[in-house]
Formats: sequence, C-alpha cells, structure tokens
Amino acid sequence: MKNSIRNEILFLNISTTFIILIIIFFITLNTFQKNIINNTVKKMTEYSQESQIYFMNALKDYNYNDVFGELEKMAPFISDYLSKKYHLHIEIYDIRKKLLTDTSPDIKYFVYQDVHYAINNMKNYILKKENNHIILFFSSPIFLKNDIIGAIRFIYPMDSEYQLIWEIKKTLVIIDIISIIAIIFFNYILSNSITIPIKKLRNETEKIANGNFKERINIKSNDDINSLVNSFNLMVDKIEHYIRSLKDEKDKQKVFINNITHELKTPITSILGHAELIKKLNNEEDKNISLNYIIKEGNRLLKLVEELLYVSKLNKNSFEFEFKEYNIKNLVDECISILKPRFKKFNIKIEANVDFIELFIDHEKIKEIILNILDNAIKHSKCSKIKIYSEIKRSYFYLIIEDDGIGIEDSVKKTLFNPFYIPKREKSNGLGLCISQGIAKKHNGEIYLESEINKGSKFIIKLPLNVNDKGERKYD
Repeated sequence: MKNSIRNEILFLNISTTFIILIIIFFITLNTFQKNIINNTVKKMTEYSQESQIYFMNALKDYNYNDVFGELEKMAPFISDYLSKKYHLHIEIYDIRKKLLTDTSPDIKYFVYQDVHYAINNMKNYILKKENNHIILFFSSPIFLKNDIIGAIRFIYPMDSEYQLIWEIKKTLVIIDIISIIAIIFFNYILSNSITIPIKKLRNETEKIANGNFKERINIKSNDDINSLVNSFNLMVDKIEHYIRSLKDEKDKQKVFINNITHELKTPITSILGHAELIKKLNNEEDKNISLNYIIKEGNRLLKLVEELLYVSKLNKNSFEFEFKEYNIKNLVDECISILKPRFKKFNIKIEANVDFIELFIDHEKIKEIILNILDNAIKHSKCSKIKIYSEIKRSYFYLIIEDDGIGIEDSVKKTLFNPFYIPKREKSNGLGLCISQGIAKKHNGEIYLESEINKGSKFIIKLPLNVNDKGERKYD
C-alpha cells in the first residue's frame, strides 16, 4: 500500500538515520581534517622556532646596518641547511619581500599573504592548490635583537595528508552505506513485526464485520499488539453475548406473544360464544348463566390486561414508590389476616416467626409480593403447612416463605420469574411472580426459589436493612 504503516516507518527511520549519518560524516571528516592541519602547522611552528635560533646565532656578531647584506650572503647556505634538515622547500625574504634564496628554484610560487603577515611580525599560513597539489605555505618573521630583518617560508606539500583524509572519507562513506543498508534491513524486519500482525488483525476484523462472530484472533506479537488483540477478542465476546441475548430475548418475546395471545383469546372466545348464545336463548335462567360467564371471563380479561400494564410500567420505571419505615412483622401478620379464610378453607396450617424489625420499604408493594407468594402456595402447592420466618445476614433481611407441598420442577424454576414466559396453570396468567421480582429489585433486593419435587418450596425475599427514599441502600 502506498501510505502503509510499514512504508511510513521505513521512510521515517531511514530518513532520520540518513540525516544523522550525514551529520556524523561531516563532523568526523571536518574534525579529522582540522586535526591534521593543526598538527602540520604545529610542526611548522616548531621548525620556525628552531630556524629563528639558527639565524640569531649566525648573525649575532652583526649590527642592524650590516645584517641585511650578511643575510643576503648567508641565506643560500642557511636555507640549504634547513631544507636538508627538515626535508622541505624553503624560501627566505628580506623586509622588502625580495626573494633572497629558494631551495627549489625550478618551482615558482606567488608571494601570498602569509609572507606579508610574516614581514609584519605575525606567523601565518595559507593552503593553496598548485598544479593539482595542496600546498601549505607557512611563513615566520626573522628577528635580530627584536628587529625584523626578513622572513622564512616553509613550503609543505600535503598530498599524503589529504590522501589520508580521502581514505577516511571513503571509509566513512562505506560505513554510512553499510549502516543505511543495515538500518533498512532491521527496520524492514521491525516494521513487518508491527504491520503483519496489524494486517492480519484487519483481515480477521473484516471476517467478524461480515458477521462471523465465531472467529477469534490469535496473533503473537509485542505487548501492545497482544493487548489490542485481547481487547478486540473481549469486545467480540461481548458482542456475541449481546447478539445471543437479543436472540434469546426475541425468542422469549415470541413465546410471550404466543402465550399472551392464547390467554387473551380464551376469555374473548368465551365472551363472544356466550354473547351469541344469549341471542338464541329464550329461557331467562339460561341467559343468566351465559351472562355470568361473560362477566367472569370479562373480569379475567380485565385482570390480565391490568397485570400486563403493571409489568410494562414496572419495566419503564413508571411507578412511584412510597418508601417509609415499616415493621415487617406487622406487614406479615396483615397478609396472614387477609388470607386467613382461605387457609381455613384449604386446611392449611400457618406458622409465623418473623423478627420485629423496621425496614424502609413501600408497604403496599411488599404486601403484594407476600400475598402473591402465599396465594400461589394455596392454589398450586397442595401443601398442608406454610412457615414464615426471617433471618438477618450481612446487612440484609431475608423473609422466607416455606411450604410442604409438591414442589416445583427444575425446568419450571428456570423460567418462573421470567416476564416473557407464562406457565400453563389453572386460573393463572403467570405474571404475579414476574411483578413480585420487579418490585423486589426496585427495593435493591431479590426473590430466590429453592424447591424439590415432593419436598416443598421455599421462596426467599431478600431486602436491604437500610435504604433511602429512592430505594437505594444507605451505608453506615
């Protein structure tokens, strides 16, 4: 890809490396060249100092007026001696910059600024390219008793030094080229270690994006890529779980619609059937029987619709709960009193042993839960005894309603509190426990069920000991 991450990494790293190598190249070369020139100049300075001593000894017996003639006479001998001693091309000038002697008369050079500076009491050097050779011209004044009487010029070809500089330059260029190749190679490997997992991750995500949520990404790379892969797999797990939940919810809704359609259809069919029958009946007693059926099924239909609306409001937080301090023992006693005639009718013995404790609850809503559980026990459990007692554990109050009836099957227990599942029961639409669970949750509590076939059932209502006016736990 034209603007791939790998290309960008390669370009950035190679560009940075190239710039750094160029800088190192010029700094190293410049430093080396400077050191070579400084060392050569230092050597020429030492030669000039030794030459000055030689001149002073040779001319010490002459005064200033006679020294210029003697310098001109002695210059060829002195320059020849020094040239042989230092193996250098030497020129000697008088104070008028007249060339007195030249150890290599066949090679002529211009009088550059180095000679001018030397006549003016300053050592000086200059580099010039002469006939494809780099020449160092070093000039130094000649003194006699603190007076300048001329200048000596050392002419030093720097071919060997510049050849060494050239070799160093070639070596640095080779090192730079090898370094760039190595950097390209290692950066290629590095970029692949980053981009190949990312490319694989992209391909895998495309599969998942196309709906294949069974796919999981398995890439081994550096910590950052592994962390990204793990996060992505976790996200896919959550998406798959969410989709599965949506499918389950859809199935539950389908079951709910089918069941509630049946529940609504049954009383409506009965009402319509008896209404049609009334038109054909002449006997008043038969008409009254049909009217009673219509009223009974109408009330059943009304109750079913009301409970459906109740569930809907409970799920949408449409109910206003009135939380107040209320004694739970008094509430249980109230529920027992309401159902006492039915307990007597079905020969059910009731035992209550509930703690005398104040809870912050909605009195009517909690009463509705207790009444619903007790009513189900009377109608469906075929029990002979119901025990109501309480426990307190870890800042929670547990109200337990236990019967000795026929128990509840495991398959029914799993869906008993489900708002979208209606078990087939005689004279029951199955929404009571769903509503009760919703009320308990609004109190930051819950309802549990423990039951075994032929060993009875135990409904446990869990409520926090302290809640605020919004039904939220109040922590001490």
